[in-house]
Amino acid sequence: MEIKEVINKSLFFLGGGFSEPAECKMSSEMLDDLRARIQNDSEKSLFNEIEKETLNFLLSCLSYHCEWRSIQSGGRLKFYPNIEELILLIRRIRDRENYLPYPVTGNWADKLVQLETGFNSRAIKKGYEINNLFSSIELKIKKDLLKGWLEFDENKLSYLEPLKKFFQNYPVENFCFDICSLNYDLVLDSYFSEVAPWLGFSNGKWVGLESEPSTDTEKRRINLYKLHGSLNWLRNTAGDIWEKEKWEIQKKTVMIDEEEDQDLNNDPFVIFGQGSKTFSVEPFFSLIYHFRRLLQDKEYLFVIGYSFFDPYINNLLISATLGTNKKIIIINPEFGPKEICKNLTTNEFGECKLLEYKQKLAEYIKEIQKNSFYSELPEFNVSYVKPDSLTYIPWKTEEFIEKYFSNRGRLLIRLVQKFEEERNKIEKPFE
Repeated sequence: MEIKEVINKSLFFLGGGFSEPAECKMSSEMLDDLRARIQNDSEKSLFNEIEKETLNFLLSCLSYHCEWRSIQSGGRLKFYPNIEELILLIRRIRDRENYLPYPVTGNWADKLVQLETGFNSRAIKKGYEINNLFSSIELKIKKDLLKGWLEFDENKLSYLEPLKKFFQNYPVENFCFDICSLNYDLVLDSYFSEVAPWLGFSNGKWVGLESEPSTDTEKRRINLYKLHGSLNWLRNTAGDIWEKEKWEIQKKTVMIDEEEDQDLNNDPFVIFGQGSKTFSVEPFFSLIYHFRRLLQDKEYLFVIGYSFFDPYINNLLISATLGTNKKIIIINPEFGPKEICKNLTTNEFGECKLLEYKQKLAEYIKEIQKNSFYSELPEFNVSYVKPDSLTYIPWKTEEFIEKYFSNRGRLLIRLVQKFEEERNKIEKPFE
């Protein structure tokens, strides 16, 4: 197969594990950092005493609920709390939603109301700009902590070097990687700036995915679709989406009043623990629509560093494979139930060789899809996962990139060729 055909048939989907080698914090590590911060007694602490007490209570509730879900699975699965779950819980309490995990519901009338009342009184006395306890906590995490958690070490980006060399080894072939990412960080944007990734922005302003990129298409090697937004995106009060650096220049050029342009809740403009409700606004609606279209067009879905704990995304991934011979190739060093993680053997492509592992992974994803904590209406989630659509490569991101994109992407070509041969046997058995 030609490399252009391989790339055109492939979609690369990235979760938090993709940026871990650059020292961006994983979701569970963010929660650990938050725990350390609320134990800090310094006067300069980001959170006041009521906010700390509230966070300690909510973290205890999350830990309880994760243990309860683990027990419910009969010990097959082990759940751990993370920052996205905490933000989701905060928002549900703030908005008084019905879907709250025990023991929050059992303590609603006294503990949470008591904390809110105390915060409101304090907010009035001290003139807080935000007088809602849970809105205050969420905004502090999003605006003050998230950026630091996702800072990357430029000296730790060498794991992407094989991919850069891969592009250099094919200087005249006209192909472009389609990459969909759930990550807010700027690792790919920064490292591959010279190949001008297309993100849907022109001169720093969101123009949509149907617009033609202003950059030279021969130079561009990456279409990067950041499904949950980016740290350097903001939405102003007029509703326009900008890259922050370009917006700062725009403000100075046209003399925009700072009070008029700032939308504190949407800077950065990211989907953070919010579930599927925000997909009705731009650019997220267009991004998720385009993601769905790519899933229909592509045959091989390389899922790198994603935990599958987002049922909305899972519905799209799983649905794309039903009634087809598409493949979901999961690249993650630790994924699925314990019996898979503890008994790993692999073939020349890094594929797991454990008997029945595909069925076990399908059951694992089904458990997530049916869980009421991750989605408001789990009964509507797609829970049937076709085992034959799954392939598991238990490698770290850097190992996958090194082995699959070195030597002009030879291993990637061979894997797709293998899949194509298997596909032809099924679809054209008499040829």
